[in-house]
Amino acid sequence: MGGYLLVCSDAGTFRYALPEDIPPAPPGGYSSRPEWYPRIDEVYHATNPPPCPVTGRVTFTSPIVRAEDLITSVPQGIMVGDHVTPIDHGYIGVRPLTIPRAARTDADYVPIYAPADGDVIEISTLGSPTSIRVVFAHGCDTYSTFMVVNRLSGALASLQDDLMTSGRLSPNLRLLAGEEFGEQRDNPIDFQVNDGAQWLAGFVSPFAYAEGEAWKPYTVDPWLYFAPDLEALYESKLQRTFDPRWGKIDQDVAGTAAGNWFLDGTVGYSGRTIDAFRSATTSLQGGPVPGKNFSSWSHLAIARHAVQPSVWIFSIGWWKDDNGDPGQWILDVADGKPEPSALTPDSGVVVYRLQHVGTTAPPNGDAPMPPGYDVIPWATEGIVALQVNGDGTLAIEVVPDRQDPASFTGFTSARRIYRR
Repeated sequence: MGGYLLVCSDAGTFRYALPEDIPPAPPGGYSSRPEWYPRIDEVYHATNPPPCPVTGRVTFTSPIVRAEDLITSVPQGIMVGDHVTPIDHGYIGVRPLTIPRAARTDADYVPIYAPADGDVIEISTLGSPTSIRVVFAHGCDTYSTFMVVNRLSGALASLQDDLMTSGRLSPNLRLLAGEEFGEQRDNPIDFQVNDGAQWLAGFVSPFAYAEGEAWKPYTVDPWLYFAPDLEALYESKLQRTFDPRWGKIDQDVAGTAAGNWFLDGTVGYSGRTIDAFRSATTSLQGGPVPGKNFSSWSHLAIARHAVQPSVWIFSIGWWKDDNGDPGQWILDVADGKPEPSALTPDSGVVVYRLQHVGTTAPPNGDAPMPPGYDVIPWATEGIVALQVNGDGTLAIEVVPDRQDPASFTGFTSARRIYRR
């Protein structure tokens, strides 16, 4: 079921798994894949990937784009717009982004190359003819995904028209390392690598992703898979100057406010209600949630900024509109207030200012900001009260347009409960 979990009965019927079907997590979460969680090959269905090398590890030997076409790249973990929780891919900057959009021509497209031998197991559109997703199976349960590719070229050029007609292809076509498959001009390349032999232990409740984006706990630092000279090249272009340079998406700290949360009564990342899963008689698909502006309407993240991890970001899918109006603010931990990773049930209710996220780097057209830019607070947008409960839930109340945390006198009917 594409990574979704089902519960089967002796009567020969089945239903979607619910949170109460999952065994309690060990203290601190899972250090490896729990037996009930979908394997990576149940998420990406490769039929004939390249054989796994005797080393047991895939090595990427080709650059994604030529060195002269590479500019600043954005690490994974950014929270922006309806990407409420830390994003599980980074953004590879390309040279044409330094050219004013109106001045770009066909000659400005730059080629994208396969980083290693691999079968192309999926090509799909992401809602636009110039926004294409390409997934490679490289063997060793390792997969690379390129998104928002502007157009197919090289080895995949002949599939462009078929893709525009059908929206999704499964060509199972073998490409060799260094073969061109796409071209880019008008936006960075979304890039991620997943490895079924790895596991992100910083997700306290991985079930939250099994019913939505089950590849998330298998997300890895891609530069560790590149040959050393290429690893050094790509890391030199990353905005983040702190280790890990590619960023960190699993920021849950058990027993504290830090990390990802999902509105009580919903099923994790899916954004759908428990009742929708409980009563389903046909398959539920990922993506848009009926009646909501964004599937992330129920998401909440209290996590470190992807480029400047000393700065905490409050990222929420429901600010004022319960159908979804996502936003991100700096969580002001001044005046002796605990950082979210130190906010525990013993802390009681703590109220923070929410400040607009500013930067010291001037805009440079469509090009990403330079490495190591500083994040600075601007005007206060509102306040939020947080309380970590003894049962592992988080109580919050947002008060937009309020300036002074001292003005909060206690939770009201506007309080919400979130779960991992």
